[in-house]
Amino acid sequence: MSDKWNQRYTQFPNLPAVNHWLHAYRHLLPTKGHALDLACGLGQNAFFLAKQGLIVDAWDSSIVAIDALNDRANAQQLPVTGRCIDVKQQWPEGDFDVICVSAFLQRELCPHIVAHLKAGGILFYQTFNQVPLPNKPSTTSFLLQECELLSLFADLIPMVYIDEQERFSADALPNMEGKALLIARKK
Repeated sequence: MSDKWNQRYTQFPNLPAVNHWLHAYRHLLPTKGHALDLACGLGQNAFFLAKQGLIVDAWDSSIVAIDALNDRANAQQLPVTGRCIDVKQQWPEGDFDVICVSAFLQRELCPHIVAHLKAGGILFYQTFNQVPLPNKPSTTSFLLQECELLSLFADLIPMVYIDEQERFSADALPNMEGKALLIARKK
């Protein structure tokens, strides 16, 4: 799988926009502490978290993405450290005040995410649900069932939950059609 992502990040090296909802709900984030951007890609969300005052670890399985992220972090002198890690094989030590996951789903990692979130820590998790739309993963195991984020993180206290199950609905939230978002706090 890393070859696929290495190729993608080689072809499209420009930093994407920060997750709209991470930006919109930034007031729920702490202004100091340690954050993790899991499956960070090129690190747009990691850089945003660092600019909010957090020290950020950014993990991804693509060495191309991590090399670009570390170069960008050094050039901008931001406290972001990228590591090329396959978290399905190895979950490094450490606990976090914030864990951010965007456009990534590996259900077996959810207990690790909860275990490594500090008491009072914030989880920001947004990914795709099963509403059929273009430019989404074709593998159904990478798509959430309705309300599934709430069950995967049942031990956390939901602060914000959106699960846009309609396709092309007039009321679809910006950037949320066919996606689910959970912002939750650990007790």
